[in-house]
Amino acid sequence: MSESTALFPALGFLQFLIELGEPEKNLVQVSSGLEALRATDGALIVLPEMWSTGFAYDRLIELASGTSNILGQLADLAGKFHCILAGSLPELVVSGGKSHLYNTMYIVGPGGVYGTYRKQQVFAYGGEGKAFSAGLDLGPVVTPYGQIGCLICYDLRFPDIARSQCQQGADLLICSAQWPAARREHWRTLLRARAIENQTFIVACNGCGTVDRVELGGYSAVIDPEGNVLFEAGSSRSSVSLLPAWQVRDSFRARFTSFAVSTYPFDDKRKICRSAADCLKLISSRKDIGQRFVYYAIGQAGIGPADLAALQDARRQGDFLLVGILPAATAISEKGEDGMWSAGDEENILTFLAALGCVDAVCSLRKFSAQDLVLLGTLLSAGEDTQ
Repeated sequence: MSESTALFPALGFLQFLIELGEPEKNLVQVSSGLEALRATDGALIVLPEMWSTGFAYDRLIELASGTSNILGQLADLAGKFHCILAGSLPELVVSGGKSHLYNTMYIVGPGGVYGTYRKQQVFAYGGEGKAFSAGLDLGPVVTPYGQIGCLICYDLRFPDIARSQCQQGADLLICSAQWPAARREHWRTLLRARAIENQTFIVACNGCGTVDRVELGGYSAVIDPEGNVLFEAGSSRSSVSLLPAWQVRDSFRARFTSFAVSTYPFDDKRKICRSAADCLKLISSRKDIGQRFVYYAIGQAGIGPADLAALQDARRQGDFLLVGILPAATAISEKGEDGMWSAGDEENILTFLAALGCVDAVCSLRKFSAQDLVLLGTLLSAGEDTQ
């Protein structure tokens, strides 16, 4: 949106105790909360993460099948109270004979769903990784009052997710969460950081109380582009709807614009491991910090269009993608002809692969001794994927 007067007239949240596995009861809480709030027409009201069901893992498939019904009732509430509602729900997707569950933010207005965002960083440490699939990068959700950049709980710890959406035109950020009380100060600090980094408002709604033996942190908040906390809830039920001063954001960004800066201060050739020792040292150091490795081998058939798609898919399977080049690998053009390089032009192949954003490191296996190859296999075999 180019004019700040057209943006959301009010921003707020409903913080409440989620009833585990009880969508209808939670919907009643939303309805009664909106009734009491009496927000300005056009207000954006954020709800907690998985607000309708909580993480009722033993019933998630069943509960996800009812999400469409919940969305219909949520649209009715949005119409009744003249607002836009945002919060995450379980989404079930069946594709290719396989079922996938996503933790999905739905932006809902009086006419229905404006758009969605799937949680990108699934919190594997809490068991989410066994139940949910990770979403892919998406742009902000477009609504009649502006564009919304979305975060869901653990996403808050990854600044690139927020920045990417703001650079794509998000007018503000929202975050739905079930953030634990044990890490409440992280929550408060990271919310301010995301607002300051992106020079924008952030509206964050957390759950509160004890849900499935976990004490949630509460402290939902509305924060302005300079990091000032305009309103912060406590640890119990709370709600707010306030009028944002969009001119504060515009004035701040007019002085200097840091969030839009996106230089490329890298030399892609740094990704090329020039020796077996360098490659093995790199893998060891990355494994020491807990990264998950994926290995992809380029064989003597060379590099073709199918490899480019496969490399991108491989990178999504872990935290670090290493590509190994077998001796005499060649590149194949889309027409299936020897095109980009002559056979054995290894340096050009390495340089090309290093320039791909999905590739983290590339090495020539020609430089590996038999002992090096054994050690490489050992380092890559502890739970990593090999393509």
